Amino acid sequence: MPNSLENTASKVMGAAKNLKATFKGLTGVFKHLMEEHGKVGALLKRVNASSDEQVRAELYPTIRKELLAHERGEVIAVYPVLAQFAETARIAAEHGREAEELEAAIAAVDALSFSDASWGPTFGRLVELVESHVKQEESEFFPKAQELLGDDQATALLPRFETAKHG
Repeated sequence: MPNSLENTASKVMGAAKNLKATFKGLTGVFKHLMEEHGKVGALLKRVNASSDEQVRAELYPTIRKELLAHERGEVIAVYPVLAQFAETARIAAEHGREAEELEAAIAAVDALSFSDASWGPTFGRLVELVESHVKQEESEFFPKAQELLGDDQATALLPRFETAKHG
């Protein structure tokens, strides 16, 4: 469980992403997804910068839980909607492949003890994958989806995402 400093940093990064989403014209689920990216991104950076087993043991379970729930929500509630449109079907298919890569990268980290010499580099590969995925979603996928779906549908997708994420 993150301590108060990590929680604060995570919330600040989430708020920054929320503001960035607003400036990009994103609403509803897309704005919320960017906020989640910021929150987990702060934790990823903190763990990636540390070789302390205690930091890893304290924060990785939260990171793992958040990443998997976030992806589950996207895969169940968001990307199937985008798959229905010719303009975004490629995006949905690409996201599906990336979600599988993310799960494999998480499994690779899960297979190692926090003291294993390869834990840091393996976690670093997960961080790179997440950062690349986030950059693509925020710069390409979300703006295109927002444009196609509009504010009303983007807003309507948010409770569906939350239900899928926690289901």
